[in-house]
Amino acid sequence: MSSSTKRSVLITGCSVGSSGHALALEFANRGMRVFATARSTNSLSQLEAKGIEILPLDVTSVESISALKAEITKRTGGKLDILFNNAGTMYEAPAVEADIVRVRQMFDTNVFGLFNMTQAFLPLLLASASESRLPPTIINTSSIVSRVPFLFSANYNASKAAVTSYSDTLRLELAPLGIKVVTLFMGEVSTRLMSPDNISFGANSLYIDAEAGVQERSRSHAAKSIKPDEFARQVAHQIFSNPALGKGEYVWKGTLATLVWFLNAVGFRKIFDTSVESAVGLNKRTVKKAIYDNGQRSIKQE
Repeated sequence: MSSSTKRSVLITGCSVGSSGHALALEFANRGMRVFATARSTNSLSQLEAKGIEILPLDVTSVESISALKAEITKRTGGKLDILFNNAGTMYEAPAVEADIVRVRQMFDTNVFGLFNMTQAFLPLLLASASESRLPPTIINTSSIVSRVPFLFSANYNASKAAVTSYSDTLRLELAPLGIKVVTLFMGEVSTRLMSPDNISFGANSLYIDAEAGVQERSRSHAAKSIKPDEFARQVAHQIFSNPALGKGEYVWKGTLATLVWFLNAVGFRKIFDTSVESAVGLNKRTVKKAIYDNGQRSIKQE
């Protein structure tokens, strides 16, 4: 089948080692024409070797999005079957001590970049709506932490909660246009998104006594989470198994995703508190006492 007759998918955030990288390979294996993007195409050489079309994209740049749209339009004749908004970044820090500049940068990628990509590529999706027996589809990568108080990640959690709310509303707004919207609640996946090397609260942090626990949580995440290729296989299977408009609009995949889905559906509001506290050692009285004492000392030093 020639590339011009294959259904097409554009995936953001495909750097090597990421879930997007694995998703690009999986969708290509399933016979789709894949456009894989990242800020630097140097990280996409393995995908290009597999026949996947690689393109540069910075989702925080309107100019970069416009250039990509023009290139995709030229290559496909102005049509796109699937937009997979997958690009994302993570910043872990205590909510009251987070660097607001880094928080804004994260929201530019996770939230506003997704908004801008959706608006930019809507015309290409609309162009596919009348020509394909399958509805053009937008897949938005959210996270289970949009439903879980994942400690020392409040700003990241909030960015994913924004994606969840936006995506669910977009689902209803685009349905009359013949466009399907899927929200992907991504569980833990063994990628480079979480790393103990990226966690540094600083010597003067009120929560310095919890820092080691947060770093250990990241190490455990890397060791115990599902691998990206298996995650991609499961996601693609569910997407391809439920292609119709109004079907399969919520996908929960990744380590702990099914458990979070179930407990979120049937549990009480604080059901996750004990597990998220124990994951970073915040269930220990000594750690809680140290944090309290740090808070009191900070008042006296002012």
